[in-house]
Amino acid sequence: MSESIICVADDVGARVWLERVLESEWNLECLSSMDLSRVSRLVQATGAPVVLVAIDENDANRALKVFAAIQKACPNSQLIGVAHRLSQDLLLSIMRAGARDCLVTGVDADTARDRVRRIADSAAQAPTAAPSAGRGDITLVVSASSIVDTRFFCQNFVAELNEYQAGKNILAMDSNSEANRTFYFDNLSRLTLDELISRGDSIDRSLVETALEEYQDGLRLLSGDISSELLKGDAAADLYITISQLATLFDHMVIRVDPAHTGEWLRAIGANVNRIITVTHPVVDQVQATEKLLQEINEWVATECSRYVVVDGYEKRASLSLSDIEKTLDHKCDLALPLEWRYRLDAMNAGLPIANLLHKSTYHRSLGGFIHTCCAAGETRRKFTFKRTAV
Repeated sequence: MSESIICVADDVGARVWLERVLESEWNLECLSSMDLSRVSRLVQATGAPVVLVAIDENDANRALKVFAAIQKACPNSQLIGVAHRLSQDLLLSIMRAGARDCLVTGVDADTARDRVRRIADSAAQAPTAAPSAGRGDITLVVSASSIVDTRFFCQNFVAELNEYQAGKNILAMDSNSEANRTFYFDNLSRLTLDELISRGDSIDRSLVETALEEYQDGLRLLSGDISSELLKGDAAADLYITISQLATLFDHMVIRVDPAHTGEWLRAIGANVNRIITVTHPVVDQVQATEKLLQEINEWVATECSRYVVVDGYEKRASLSLSDIEKTLDHKCDLALPLEWRYRLDAMNAGLPIANLLHKSTYHRSLGGFIHTCCAAGETRRKFTFKRTAV
């Protein structure tokens, strides 16, 4: 049996009651219901057999969403509710959401420890399921500054990634996009990320294939306008559930995160991310801000998450060298991309990957080498399928 049990509770009274009735048999790790990403990471790190979830009878839907999110992220853990008062309808709803039991603080003080122990013992004896079975890779593209054009980087990254990962399904997601746009691509899909979040558990492959048209074979685009309100409280749990659902339908998801919301995205889904690409300009204040962002990333993602730094707009003759940037960041610069402003303008205005332009681009060649190293090692790039276009 694990020495730790996870408690997800915003109510201090519920935490105090659990610490008292469980005594010292388990180490009780308490987290807020807004930290679902951290809950997943802590469960995986400790092997905790039981997750206790405090229930506010005045806001039962919030607890049900927390149950659903934890069950998706931690299928090997058993869920137990904790409530001050409990109606029969609420008990039935909690059990349907996956709870094995529910403790009532005013009634179950004498029996709580034995009931938790019994469920923990049964969890230890049950066969374990791989938590990430059937889940595709998730890549976040972030930046410490809104000046950095991560839209342009992402549209070329996903197009080139799709060339290397032939036969796989890729979803490219712009979390803060303009209407009918994903990055600089035109996107007339009938479904947005905001609408998917509101659907909850009703996302399936037929819905995605019908509502999201393919931009290229194997590559689908999804736009959204995720505000701060959708990254807090209940909405954060909904986002976590939606991303978890989509990750089971695609081999690879690439998500562009707006700099203003990076912290909220990391808290919401950081534990499930496979790689994070941080893009910066070779400018002193941006490099310093990127240093702080990398520290925040380390706080929220799992240790096995790959981290990459991309320097966009790099000039060899500039006074700030790559070695200076690496020294400040205490991190290798994995990719340096040239400015090539004319080619960028042409690609942005045409809504095309830079590889589709008639011009031969150092940007495209460098990006392809980076993708082969970080995302497609051992995979053979498909026969060239980009159609060169004069603009």
